Amino acid sequence: MTRPRRTGVAVALLAALASCASQRPAVGAEDRQAGPPSHVTIAPSGPAPLLEAASAGAESGVELATVGPASEVKVTSSGGAAGLTSSDPYLRTAAQLRSRDVRVWFEIDLVAWWLDGPTMFQRAVQRMAELARFQDTVGFKVADELGYHDGLTTKAQVLAFLRATRSALARVAPRAEVLVDAMVPELGCLRDYGSFGATCARNTRATSPGASIDTVSTYLRAGLVDRLDLSVGLLSASAYHDRGLTLRQANCKVWRDVDALGWSAMTWLQARKALAMDGGWTGTRTAASRAVELHVDVPREHGANAVDIWTWRQAYDGGTYSLLAPDLRPNPLWQVLLSRRRAGADLFTHVTPSTLSTRAPRRAHEYDLVASVFDEVFVAAGPI
Repeated sequence: MTRPRRTGVAVALLAALASCASQRPAVGAEDRQAGPPSHVTIAPSGPAPLLEAASAGAESGVELATVGPASEVKVTSSGGAAGLTSSDPYLRTAAQLRSRDVRVWFEIDLVAWWLDGPTMFQRAVQRMAELARFQDTVGFKVADELGYHDGLTTKAQVLAFLRATRSALARVAPRAEVLVDAMVPELGCLRDYGSFGATCARNTRATSPGASIDTVSTYLRAGLVDRLDLSVGLLSASAYHDRGLTLRQANCKVWRDVDALGWSAMTWLQARKALAMDGGWTGTRTAASRAVELHVDVPREHGANAVDIWTWRQAYDGGTYSLLAPDLRPNPLWQVLLSRRRAGADLFTHVTPSTLSTRAPRRAHEYDLVASVFDEVFVAAGPI
């Protein structure tokens, strides 16, 4: 039994960035992780942001496959996969990435399983126990846009979910870290920047209390997560233009606000952004540079330790979204990301084993390419 993952969003920014030739920032879309992130726009009837939802269907932590029982997977000190006896393709993918010095996480959206009750939640926890047999598992991404239109409607529910998850992982994978990704639309309102910002923030708190600044601060102070993958809920460029700000200026203000909240002192803080396009990135070098400056450089300048870039390759919304085209040739975006990696940026991406080539040499080449740009990878958790 699998659960389709809730995914938000639009990829309008990506198309705009790809064609942008002027110095004015392209229309913005704030991004999500294992599927394109949510795009925040202004509702015609008022200042509260709405998130445009693309049709659900992007794979996330749950993916269909037929696998055998998981056995322990080890990686030798020299990096080669050793003791790999499992027929589980997710563990095999993890071992291949680890052998190339990539740190491996597994992603599984536990919220729906928890909401379905203890029996269903335990099924998902058992899958995490199987994956934790891979001894180099760093941890698990356990929620997607936690508290934001995911069925957790209150701060109390979010805290109860995190406590249950933390307790379950302590039993089956005590060394594993807990990571959640969060969309916090209140941040994108720039709540302290004019009356519009204050009204916008008040409305988002009312509609999404589980994704409010207060809720996030509470679970971070309680030590319920080890890492926060943060989407700051940027509005469209036009929404900021009306307030005298470019998209870059607005993003800088948002991340300064995050820094002032002290979240980077409470957890390992990282940003997230969808840059994949259907069929691979097709933009210019200028567009790629602007996208990376906005969504990688700005967060890192204001306390983000890493940036999660969706995605290596994933079936989504009737297409196949990826950073590279099917021929795997480097493009301008790839070259800019590679330059950031060489300059010391810690970059994440997402790998779904079923989307990789079935031919061994080409599959190995894909692993090599991933490892050349990304330090850490979220591998889909597989069937539950």
